[in-house]
Amino acid sequence: MATSASEGSIPSTAASSIPAAAWYALFILTAANALNYADRQIVSILAQAIKADLHLDDADLGFILGTAFAVFYSVVGIAMGRISDMLPRKKVMAFGTALWSTMTALGGASTNFTMLGAARLGVGVGEAVANPCGHSLVADIFPQRNRAVALSLLMTGVFIGQVAALVIGGWFLQNWKDVCASVPYAGACAIPGWKAALFAVGLPGLPVALLLLTLREPARVQKDRGGTFSILFTEFAAALPPFTLLMIGREGGQRALIRNLMLAAATIVVAGALMHWTGDRAQWAATGLGFYAIVTWAQVQSYRDAPLFKLTFGDRTFQTAVSAAALMGTMGGTVAVWAAPYAIRTFGIAPGKLGAMLATVNICGSIIGVVSGGFLTDMWKRRDARAPVGIGAIAVLGMVPAIIFMLNAKTPALFFTGSFILALFLSFWSGSTAAMVQDLVLPRMRGAAAAAYSLIAIVVGSGFGPYWAGKVSKMTGSLNSGLLSILVLAPVSLLLLWLTSRRLPTQTPEARLAIARAAGEPV
Repeated sequence: MATSASEGSIPSTAASSIPAAAWYALFILTAANALNYADRQIVSILAQAIKADLHLDDADLGFILGTAFAVFYSVVGIAMGRISDMLPRKKVMAFGTALWSTMTALGGASTNFTMLGAARLGVGVGEAVANPCGHSLVADIFPQRNRAVALSLLMTGVFIGQVAALVIGGWFLQNWKDVCASVPYAGACAIPGWKAALFAVGLPGLPVALLLLTLREPARVQKDRGGTFSILFTEFAAALPPFTLLMIGREGGQRALIRNLMLAAATIVVAGALMHWTGDRAQWAATGLGFYAIVTWAQVQSYRDAPLFKLTFGDRTFQTAVSAAALMGTMGGTVAVWAAPYAIRTFGIAPGKLGAMLATVNICGSIIGVVSGGFLTDMWKRRDARAPVGIGAIAVLGMVPAIIFMLNAKTPALFFTGSFILALFLSFWSGSTAAMVQDLVLPRMRGAAAAAYSLIAIVVGSGFGPYWAGKVSKMTGSLNSGLLSILVLAPVSLLLLWLTSRRLPTQTPEARLAIARAAGEPV
């Protein structure tokens, strides 16, 4: 494939002023990003109604809230980063938007756990295209002097989508019975509010997908990597079983293939044992797939790009840093995603009011946390290279009392206060950790390092945390106990941060470059 561009493409850096087409593209991409996060987050506010209507237990609900979406989002996301560099991004983005929107709406047609779980898997597959395609397009469309502002505006879609999910979901749960009669569909009032909410947030994505096709994509000069099918097969073969076996055999030979088959067999045995012990087949099948995908992708990189492997999966500093971040995200993110059903059960708050209040405190806390955490990291890092680890430790030590306070609150006001504090500390470390991951690799590896970090964090955090809390809740009969049990990760997180801090001062750019060159990086 030669150059993927259409005539009249937006000049990426040469223009003296930013054309209107660039702002139009940013608006459409931001709208798609908002729908991305709205479709992703809405099940949190709907969880209690879904549980009652489909007769689920909390372990099932934990799978719906986290694992069903997270594992396939992460696994497909491995391939999407490279695919977005080789195929027309607006077409890939449009396809993904149409897919996740359709699967969200189909979730509203679900009548059992299997149907809803399959729909959420589809949402994860579709949404995996959003970040690589959206970020890459904005970076090409806007000149360097305006790129940070443009990407920041794109990321406002995250907050808009999260707010929309809580507000729209809460509104439908509380008001659908009163307004359904005015809907021009005879059977509207027979649809539960949670199903109507999924239709409402899912269907708008279809016209947005069509609008994405109207964008003018900047020209990109590319190496000939074959046709579309060849590109898709090659990249997905590195991530999706059983095609991974073909990639491993081609890249690493017979010995590598045997090792990967042994890994697959061990994963099947362990996942099968956990299925038998817990009875939760979907959870452990998905978790096993996620674990196998992570290790296999690392194995593929060790053959395709040895310097990248040596600085990421093969490096102890990277391992402990990313593992600590994954556990920190698991601890805070699990409580955050269960906050809405917990508040409904504990305080009986009306869903409409709950959605508005959670949206308000989460956004305020997150903005304050991410800005103050980034500012403090930059100041601290001038004197001590271990600053990102220190910020992470502060976040852990802040999240623990916030979670305890939140889950022992006797009034809604105290609960929302705890939610605000949790949101602040949950976002406090995100920027510093992402920057630390980037510092551990060479410039050409930054996209792959970010993908590896996101893969591990999402599979561990969203793929396991919500289920863990739900399973403990099911076993003990107390969601409070299930959420508090997640705090056992706090000392493990601090230990991993301490191990990272011992090595971090020696991880200078010169030292990282030397490691890469020893692995074959060209001088």
